[in-house]
Amino acid sequence: MNNYELMVIFTPVLSEEDFKSAQKKYQDFIKENGGSTVASNPWGLKSLAYPIDK
Repeated sequence: MNNYELMVIFTPVLSEEDFKSAQKKYQDFIKENGGSTVASNPWGLKSLAYPIDK
């Protein structure tokens, strides 16, 4: 099996509960499609070099 890395950027206005829920949603999606999570390393709230336009 190939190994892949995934980085997900969430909006900083999420509450802690919403953040945990969204993180679990991605982990469940990976498991449903035959993958597994080897490690999780939440970086917390960080400033980006420039704002992301929608």
